Amino acid sequence: MRRTWITLILIGLFLLEGTVMPWLLPASWQSEALVAPRFVFVVILYVALYSSRPLALAYGLIFGLLHDFVYYGPMIGTYSFSMGLSAYLVGLAFHRGQIRLLSSLCYICIGNFLLECVLFGLYRLFELNSLTFRWALVHQILPGMLINLLFALAVYLPIRKLLEKMDAEAESRDESFG
Repeated sequence: MRRTWITLILIGLFLLEGTVMPWLLPASWQSEALVAPRFVFVVILYVALYSSRPLALAYGLIFGLLHDFVYYGPMIGTYSFSMGLSAYLVGLAFHRGQIRLLSSLCYICIGNFLLECVLFGLYRLFELNSLTFRWALVHQILPGMLINLLFALAVYLPIRKLLEKMDAEAESRDESFG
């Protein structure tokens, strides 16, 4: 049942990213830097950290493909590949145990940076992007990471509690069948 809640949260955030956030971000930020909030990806990274890597990979592939279809059009599959890969690698790098707020925020930053670098590399590889990495880092990647980090900090506690309850329910279900 909790997976349904996570899916609904991700759908709501997906809609929020494209409808409300462009109006909330100040116009001065959009003229100096290209800020792209990736709230769905932040929650997917929390799923990778607190729940399961395969589930995060699946969410990354599905919602990345939605991003490809709805928001970004030059190539289909770049966001799907990048989100799935980044979420899985962040979940793989994390060793299960007691994770604290600071370490989870570091993993969120690493995941966002990895996502943006893979996207930049793919667009550069297929010559859809003529920007230098330095310009992209200063005007796109770092401002986006800041917005995503602030969002990750704001939703840390509710998402962590929801994912921990989901895991506790799954363990109790497994024990009752075993």
